[in-house]
Amino acid sequence: MKKYFEFKNEVSNKFWEISQKGILVKVVFGRIGIQNPQEQIKEFINEQEAKKFADKKIREKINKGYIQHQYAK
Repeated sequence: MKKYFEFKNEVSNKFWEISQKGILVKVVFGRIGIQNPQEQIKEFINEQEAKKFADKKIREKINKGYIQHQYAK
């Protein structure tokens, strides 16, 4: 699972991306167009806990106004 979100307003132009693979959750975030975004990787005891964490973080971002975008392939 991999999801990408953006938040844009008068002062902000940022992105947030989350991916889950097994027990690992990776979060990448930063300003759009700026190189070297920040990256965090968390490891969980099982896939259910990893998914629970990812779902919670996604809800938080949506509540803050982030909009999900599809990846360009």
